[in-house]
Amino acid sequence: MKWCPDCGEAKAVSEFGLNKRMPDGRARYCKACFGVRSKKSYRKRAAEQGRSVRERVEAPEGHKYCPRCQEIKPTAEFGRNRSDKSDGLTSYCKPCHTLVGRENRVKNHGSERNYKLKYLYGITEDDYERMLAQQGGLCAVCRENAGTHVDHCHSTGRVRGILCFNCNNGLGHFRDDLTGLALAAAYLWDVEVWADRPAVPGPRRAEVAPTRSSHLSQRYGLRHADVERMIEAQSGLCAACWEREPEHVDHCHGTGEVRKALCLPCNTGIGQFRDDARFVWRALEYLAPPIAWEDYLALVTHG
Repeated sequence: MKWCPDCGEAKAVSEFGLNKRMPDGRARYCKACFGVRSKKSYRKRAAEQGRSVRERVEAPEGHKYCPRCQEIKPTAEFGRNRSDKSDGLTSYCKPCHTLVGRENRVKNHGSERNYKLKYLYGITEDDYERMLAQQGGLCAVCRENAGTHVDHCHSTGRVRGILCFNCNNGLGHFRDDLTGLALAAAYLWDVEVWADRPAVPGPRRAEVAPTRSSHLSQRYGLRHADVERMIEAQSGLCAACWEREPEHVDHCHGTGEVRKALCLPCNTGIGQFRDDARFVWRALEYLAPPIAWEDYLALVTHG
């Protein structure tokens, strides 16, 4: 047993903290009294430094106090925080946590956009503006629309340029694949790249959506049987890449003329490039060193 001079009680030795400087190796005051003394000392130092001390607010079970909005809320309104050993929850409720995070990003990085550019691409707003100025404020691919999106290589993380929304998404749908882009350009120019290569038909899905016939009739003036004959003439493969199963009817957005059946990536990617073979070819030149069209045709035909 040991006596605490603050509370005047005799308590078990385990109720006193460790202190190597004391003869018995234990603190002079019990743990409860030591905590009270420590809080008083902290508040005194904070007052001397002109800082305010946040008072602890007791909350009922299943609830927690948010010091920012100063409200007691259910613990479900607080995010998880593994580093917090007390309750495993964030200090602020979810809305306040979002606001505090945004304020800290602005404080530490100058702006939230600057933080995102650093985090996602390793560049700053100044880098972004400099790249865009070098491109004349236009998309590095189509060179017609304003550049708004940072384009980067998904393999190396290297930032390549600033693109418009459509061209950035178009590259994404083609997965930065040079051959796929060249084949898409050839498709739009109505060049039979794969005429001398035997195609291996893929398996066709038996199920058909109930609304497919109505959709085909209203949008393209076709029946389901017409589309199946088109796909059969294509050996069951996409008319652009000749690798995947065709899922969509492709048409000219200018005239409405139905062209052929394409897979989802090719159809969506061509649509993002506005059905313009020039933009597709510029995307190819953007990703690779300049190459003659005839040389690339030979590459994709015999590659």
